[in-house]
Amino acid sequence: MKRVATGLGLLAFLMLLMGGSLSAQVGERPRDSDYTEDAEDAIEDAEDTEDQAEKEAYYRMALQYAEAEIAENQNNPLGYRLAALASLGLSQYQEAGAFFDKANELYPLYELQDQPLRQSTWIDLYNQASPLIGGGDYEGAVAIFEDAHAIFKERPEIMITVAQLYGSLGEYTRSLDFMEQVDGFMSSETAAVADSATMAGWQEQASVLPLLRAQVLAADAQYDAAADAYGVLVAAEPDNLNHLRGLAQVLMEGEREEEALEVYVDLLEQPGLDGETIFAIGVGFYNADDYVNAASAFGKAADLNRTDRDAVEMWARSLNLDSAYSAIPAVAERWVELDPYNQNSWIMLAQAANRDEDAEATQEAMNAASALEVSLDGFQMQRFPRGGARVSGSVTNKVLEEGTPINVVFTFYGDGDVPLGTVAASVSVGATDMSELIDAQFDSAEMVWGYTYELTIG
Repeated sequence: MKRVATGLGLLAFLMLLMGGSLSAQVGERPRDSDYTEDAEDAIEDAEDTEDQAEKEAYYRMALQYAEAEIAENQNNPLGYRLAALASLGLSQYQEAGAFFDKANELYPLYELQDQPLRQSTWIDLYNQASPLIGGGDYEGAVAIFEDAHAIFKERPEIMITVAQLYGSLGEYTRSLDFMEQVDGFMSSETAAVADSATMAGWQEQASVLPLLRAQVLAADAQYDAAADAYGVLVAAEPDNLNHLRGLAQVLMEGEREEEALEVYVDLLEQPGLDGETIFAIGVGFYNADDYVNAASAFGKAADLNRTDRDAVEMWARSLNLDSAYSAIPAVAERWVELDPYNQNSWIMLAQAANRDEDAEATQEAMNAASALEVSLDGFQMQRFPRGGARVSGSVTNKVLEEGTPINVVFTFYGDGDVPLGTVAASVSVGATDMSELIDAQFDSAEMVWGYTYELTIG
């Protein structure tokens, strides 16, 4: 996250002033009273002392006097402004922002006086919060950003960032709210009078929001709205495969199956698709019970990356559900080769051989399934978008003594089935027919497309 510079919002504000929109309405005149004079004296004392405890005590005293003035005269803008300055001195940013806003509402000319202070505070808080993002402390960053936003709303950077952070934190309503605030700001007078370079920078930062909005709406199960958002993205970039995938997925989730299938069919015909995209298309067809197209998609994914165990398994399952029995044996054999300790892979091979009336092959496959001391079930690979992957599943004990250690060495492969590295995972089996979770995470800068494994017992 880059540090922000001063001047942009203030420049826009000064230009707005010169346009005369504020000078036309002076509002309530500030008025001195015993309370405001005492508050001003306390603030001056706070600024003059170097002792932090004394400084805080003076600011608290100033806030008490200012609030007393507000209680006695609710239309005196000076009371609110002094309360804002005292709150700011106490680092009570939410309260300070509200007091500043009320003071400016009653006496708009205060904006010219207060704007530099509000913006400089905003910048300080922005630069405090930004490093927290890199450290993964999204909650801490959001708290500081929210304080900054309460103080100053004449720049969109924080609104954009907070919308993203709330999306990552699963706070979808708040994320959408900040996106709406960005939209409002970008069509505001402040944005309209900004210089072209400043506006271009803001627009570039805000360019992530259309996709974010679609993703957040989808995550919040607002599928029709998400479909509309993805539709806008697709209209702007009709060849963007990720947008098309997103559209198809939310259409499917929203039970608009026919529309989703049309998108998936179009997607499958696109040239140059990678294995991950093709696999996702296959999942879409599979979930829609379109096993013909599902098998076609999974088969293409498996042919692109022959170590993509998940694609091979789903290919076999799709063929079976489509009753395409003649095609199953070759695929089932690939599944067994990649997943030799999966009892289901051997059973699928046995069923395929039985349908071919190959009694010998059927018996061999059934014997292999029965001979497994442990079964590895439900294994799936999660690819990380910036490289690396995680494989997780379960180990089921068939005949071993409880507590017997199992060691599984996973080999991960990149594009073109190039080996990238290995990760070992161990677990002690439970009682017979009990399952234990096992997973392995492979960290790499390279994208992972498939994996194999070797298992040792004891």
